Amino acid sequence: MIRAVLFDLDGTLMDSTDAIVDSWFYTFDTLGEPRPDRQLIVDTIGYPLRKQLPMMTDHDVDECIRIYRGHYTEHSAPKTFLLPGAEEALATFAERGLRMGFATSKKREAAEMLLEHLGALHYMDARIGPLEVTKHKPDPEAVQKAMEILGVTPKETVFVGDMHFDVLAGLAAGVTTLAVTTGYETREQLEALQPHAVYDSLYEVRDHIVGML
Repeated sequence: MIRAVLFDLDGTLMDSTDAIVDSWFYTFDTLGEPRPDRQLIVDTIGYPLRKQLPMMTDHDVDECIRIYRGHYTEHSAPKTFLLPGAEEALATFAERGLRMGFATSKKREAAEMLLEHLGALHYMDARIGPLEVTKHKPDPEAVQKAMEILGVTPKETVFVGDMHFDVLAGLAAGVTTLAVTTGYETREQLEALQPHAVYDSLYEVRDHIVGML
């Protein structure tokens, strides 16, 4: 019996691509360095910042993160949106009595700020960011910690994500793992990892989980 649903955020529940890209452009402009190619930034979304940065620059990581986070905190909300079906899925799961949470590489405070702006924070009883774990996805620690907070077992949990980090973390944690193509990896990439299912929308995810109840 399913009792809880956990989500990745960027590319899964919400689209913050433009906000992320704009904040990186601002960071490089502030440093006086050439902007990375937009596609390079998009391709590295989902990595923790300290792993993402070396893919774009050899500049001091702490300075880059400080500039990036300052801009992102101030300017990301108007450029961040719930993905189609997210609001309906969250409302349906709440009505069915499911507990929910997120496990993201985005700093928890930023995730909470954006979800509050989007009217979805109240659904999330477990809130796991990179500073809440010692090992990041694809390690299962984030999923396991969220389950611990919610008081559920792997057999009672579904994890939904859009990237290989998410699929591998969910499978390693022993939970039902659903992937969506709404984010940053293709159906072919996701299917190759053999999650329990791959869907093109959160409407389909909602129906799958409701069918498990």
